[in-house]
Amino acid sequence: MVEPFSEEYQKLLDHKKIPADAIRKLPKPMNLIKIVPESFDYLDSDLKKDGFGSRQHLE
Repeated sequence: MVEPFSEEYQKLLDHKKIPADAIRKLPKPMNLIKIVPESFDYLDSDLKKDGFGSRQHLE
């Protein structure tokens, strides 16, 4: 969870163009959940045109 009204929280509000004043007027602050993936697979058939496999895995 991102701490409400922390620097990171404010940066995310700015990125999504959500005014902080609107969030402060809510009965409870909007919860923001930060997800950091440990690994993921990327599928893109266009990668074959550049000589790569269409499935890429990142740890």
